[in-house]
Amino acid sequence: MLMVLPSHWGLEEPEGVSVHRRKPGSGSLDAVRDALSAGERLFLLCADGAAEESGWVVATDHIALFGGSPLTGPNRDDLGPRFPSLMGLYLAPEGPWARGVVGRVPDWRLATPAELRFLGTEALASEAVDEAEVAGHGGGRVLLLVRCHGWTDDPAEGPEDMLISAAGAAAGAFGEPHHRGGEEP
Repeated sequence: MLMVLPSHWGLEEPEGVSVHRRKPGSGSLDAVRDALSAGERLFLLCADGAAEESGWVVATDHIALFGGSPLTGPNRDDLGPRFPSLMGLYLAPEGPWARGVVGRVPDWRLATPAELRFLGTEALASEAVDEAEVAGHGGGRVLLLVRCHGWTDDPAEGPEDMLISAAGAAAGAFGEPHHRGGEEP
């Protein structure tokens, strides 16, 4: 499993999980592509975002109306077809989080409650959706976890316990224990 985290999230790396820390303002597309090339198929992608209330959301799907796709440009034939179907991309097991559609926006800190309602999403995020699309391009499965900052309350508690729960849930939903290169039976 490759876990991609915002650089400011504190976490001791769990055993058996590769961790990549996303630098501010830059994605981790190459880290996801490299993991796919090495045989990885399970990804825990994490981001901060906005929602009506603080908490945690696991994506069941996404809406990406703003900006381009990370799959444009020359195709990586070694990863898969040009624009694959992303149906079934997301692992969204039950857990101590809400489940719903995540909308990709240019900057979630500038989003408004009206935009959230207009899109009909559970949360808005600026990172991790592009990484999920790249993982799907290579045949990967994704648990996308968003730490939501509500408009009227403090952000959700620190990510340590939630990340451990999400990693276990992703591995369980994927059908394999935590290890690199696990594939569905």
